[in-house]
Amino acid sequence: MKVSILTYHWEDNYGATMQAYATYRAVETLGHQAEFIDLRLPYAPSISQRIVFGLKRRRFNAFRKRFFKNLSLITYRNVDELRNNPPESDCYLVGSDQTWNPNIAKDLLPAFFLTFGDDKTRRVTYATSIGQNSWEGSPAISDTEIRAALGHFHCILLREDSAVDICRNKFDHEAEQVIDPVLLFPDYPELTGPLTPSGEVVAYKLIDDPGFYEIAKIIADRRGLPIRSIGSVRRPKGFRMDYPERPEDWVRRLATAEMVLTDSFHGTVFSLLYHRPFVIYVGDPTRTTRIESLLRQVGLSDRLLTSRNTVEEFYAVADRPIDWVSVDAKLKTLRDDSFAKLKSALQ
Repeated sequence: MKVSILTYHWEDNYGATMQAYATYRAVETLGHQAEFIDLRLPYAPSISQRIVFGLKRRRFNAFRKRFFKNLSLITYRNVDELRNNPPESDCYLVGSDQTWNPNIAKDLLPAFFLTFGDDKTRRVTYATSIGQNSWEGSPAISDTEIRAALGHFHCILLREDSAVDICRNKFDHEAEQVIDPVLLFPDYPELTGPLTPSGEVVAYKLIDDPGFYEIAKIIADRRGLPIRSIGSVRRPKGFRMDYPERPEDWVRRLATAEMVLTDSFHGTVFSLLYHRPFVIYVGDPTRTTRIESLLRQVGLSDRLLTSRNTVEEFYAVADRPIDWVSVDAKLKTLRDDSFAKLKSALQ
């Protein structure tokens, strides 16, 4: 079966790129023909942004050229273009990532509710995320229109438990929870190559917060280890960095770290996969829904702290061992269940 995936596949974001890659890989693993619907978020960088982020763009494009082999014949820029000439497919799959987050999808949100194409085309989600604890609405598509669109879905599989609740309570449709597609696979040797421990504390910060870097440096200094910032153009004093890393190198840095400090969902995901001790530093509590849901599933909610916690509390969590046997057992159960749900959705 041909499965056309609609997600954030063309964004220069490490987590978004990895989830797109994993979704594509999962569909092919189940024996289907995968392609990306080539709908892209607006990209109009200024001259200064082209200078600062130009190399990052080229490195992400190189990754996409290598791994994203099948794209729709048309590159779409808006919802109307997609509705006027939709890709022919047996199934449209939206997800994963925050494709139902109105603050990210914006005017393209109707597309991510699959309001295009023939009604005979199967429609499913996989690990789609809203990324918020509540639904505030969108000027691009009404709640009534969303409710109607969801009526055409054969299966709704969402990433966090709060999204399942919103789908049921706000839109009157039942949904099931599944894990992020990156977690469907235990490792990514085709990306990392052979792994050698780096002996570094790795800091991956999405939302700028000087307090995060201060605590990360203290933890690294107490352990007598060098510290590296990855995935960010910021240059905190005393940190190693090689920005912008290739997506493959970003994964490798996380997989070989002595410890990871992050506020990133996918920073957390790769820490779990590669058994890296980690601490989550919450900068913006409104953006931690996905992380909180995942940590509850694997029994590690105590790894999440906020700026209100003391340095000693951070260090205590950093020093607390993780029962990886228990985590792996939980992940295997979640992985088997999620793969089974995806397989059923695509049959």
